[in-house]
Amino acid sequence: MLRQGRLADAERELRAAVASDPSRGDWMLNLGWTLEAVQRHDEALQLYRQSAALLPTARDPRLAEGLILAKLGRNAEAATAFEATLRLDPKCETAVSMMIRTLALDGRHEEAETAYYLALHSIDRPATSHLEIARSLLARGDLKRAEHCYRRAIAEGPTLTGARTELARVLLLADRGAETAILLSEEFRRGGVPAPLALEAVRIHLACGRTAEAGPILEHLARAEPANARLHVLIARTMRRRDDLVRAARHVEIATKIAADTAGLGYETALLAVSRGEHARAREILAREFDAKPFDQTSTRPDRVDLLELVQAMLAVGLIDRAVRAFRSRFGSAPRRDFPNDREVLRLAGRIALEQGDLREGRACARRLLKLDPKSLVAVHNLALIAIRRRAFGIAQAWIARGQAIDASDAGLRKLRTLCWWARLTSWLRPAAKSPQSA
Repeated sequence: MLRQGRLADAERELRAAVASDPSRGDWMLNLGWTLEAVQRHDEALQLYRQSAALLPTARDPRLAEGLILAKLGRNAEAATAFEATLRLDPKCETAVSMMIRTLALDGRHEEAETAYYLALHSIDRPATSHLEIARSLLARGDLKRAEHCYRRAIAEGPTLTGARTELARVLLLADRGAETAILLSEEFRRGGVPAPLALEAVRIHLACGRTAEAGPILEHLARAEPANARLHVLIARTMRRRDDLVRAARHVEIATKIAADTAGLGYETALLAVSRGEHARAREILAREFDAKPFDQTSTRPDRVDLLELVQAMLAVGLIDRAVRAFRSRFGSAPRRDFPNDREVLRLAGRIALEQGDLREGRACARRLLKLDPKSLVAVHNLALIAIRRRAFGIAQAWIARGQAIDASDAGLRKLRTLCWWARLTSWLRPAAKSPQSA
């Protein structure tokens, strides 16, 4: 009956059996499993404990007790039950991995590590123990050791679902997004990826700028979970980055109707408004979202690509102070020194410097960017603009000419040429206007 899913019939027969012989702990254990399957957790837990009392040398009642306590979020009690399980069977990998998890969730990370090292000595290939301690290390921000343990988990348990996606998350946090593509590809090649993991994979792809890889996964998820607001936010982000603003707006609207407080929805709405040229509306939303939850803590900080996009949007709508705070929350106050080979960071650092009137830092960022990419029009634009502001019009014209050699059709260069002409004209007229007064 249990195997056939006839839970009500199984419960009836097991209750009759237990009533006929209350000393049979194994029957109580089966009845507990049946009740747990129908979400009657308190009754199931009581039966597991009675079964454990009747079967003092049996592992399974204590393991079942620990698992249901972990499911209920009673981590301290669950850890005690798993410890009792391991006294009876030190090689029970489920017990040791769950013990590591519950200890870590209870904030007892040092005890979790002790349990992990004991598992290494008692179990031949403790793949799930590597996985659980990796999660503990990730929660503590120890990315290097977390990566090592995730890789050991995958090596010893190649069929572990989600391990590659979780490792990809670690690499993303370590600013090694380029290495995540092969991991996610392998995850999906094996098949059977649950929807929450697939959604996390999409988020990683988008955080690395891989909209082409994210698209097919999103289409599949949309058919399976049409009422998932977070999914619609990610679809909107993908469509916006593909310049399909109509579809992006539609998915933002759907997400708003499903759950207006969905994480990231406010920012996505603002970025869509910037793309449509609605700067006043975008400014209001960005200011409200950032002030409600600034990026001062790692837990509230967007991923790298998303953060750079938000900083650029804040600069575009005139939220300079907030843009600087957001930028520095991730890249610090000396990005040119700390990220000398990161073109996107240098590009934004240079723009922020110019917005703040720091021409010297802006020029240094632009020159560094030009060294990394001799055809960078952004660097040429900035150097020409700095020269104009310094009234070095000959140098400005030289930079504009260099930009035209790269791309003669660039609209920004035409604007700079006009600006240079106007600045030079006004610089000539100003002394002429002053001369009658001095006379």
